[in-house]
Amino acid sequence: MLLLASGLIGAQAVTAAAPPAAAQSLLQNCDAHKLETIVETKIDGIPRRSKLKLCGNEGQSDADWIKTLKDASDKAKANVQMQKGMRDQIVAAIEIEIARLNAAAGTTVSGAMPAPRQTIKPIASSDYAPLPPLPTAPTAPTKVLATGPDGNPVFLPQPKLSFSCFNPNDIVGDGPCTGFERETMLTVLAGENLPAGTSIRFVRDGDAKADVQLAQLQRGKSMRFSLPSDVCSHSGGGTLEIRIVRSTKETGPSGQVVGKDGPYNLRC
Repeated sequence: MLLLASGLIGAQAVTAAAPPAAAQSLLQNCDAHKLETIVETKIDGIPRRSKLKLCGNEGQSDADWIKTLKDASDKAKANVQMQKGMRDQIVAAIEIEIARLNAAAGTTVSGAMPAPRQTIKPIASSDYAPLPPLPTAPTAPTKVLATGPDGNPVFLPQPKLSFSCFNPNDIVGDGPCTGFERETMLTVLAGENLPAGTSIRFVRDGDAKADVQLAQLQRGKSMRFSLPSDVCSHSGGGTLEIRIVRSTKETGPSGQVVGKDGPYNLRC
């Protein structure tokens, strides 16, 4: 049974109206299972505080009491005549009490013994192969080589150089490379004395199309050249990547990719 005793909240104290005699009798017989909380609301702009008391039936089990609380919560939710603020507070208080009871029931120690453990069948020696003998001497450490952009081991450092682009159709002059066209000219500026065998490789859509040797540029010197004709040969465009390649006796004529720039949009 759900009982509410309401009162006016004053500036200094709270005055609660006494419940009628019939309700008072029910309140006095609510010792087995009960829920008490305070619900605050406003009536005609005046703050009021009501006391909620929910009682169970005499001799009721905890499981039945939980069912009673759930029923009370459902009825409160369905009561559209009750102010929403009051309804929400009542439902919240009931559901908190249900959660507390469920948690308490979950911690109850059961007297039942756990199921016996399953017997583990020994593994026959024929089910596995013998381990190899342990080494008697320390093995040489594995040498791990760093890999470059193309996945090959890197033996040579990347030289210091930078790129800028110029398009004869533009009037702004050289500037950072943002894309390439058939007429674009690339300028390479050496930040150090470039070693022999340093070149620029143009790769269109993942395929190498042309290499340009940088002729051992000295520090502070630059070299400007047009896109090789093979870059746009039989193509309307795609993506273009500039790779820095160094060739030595160890790397062979294909060279070693030690850096890259891009990819850029290519329009042919």
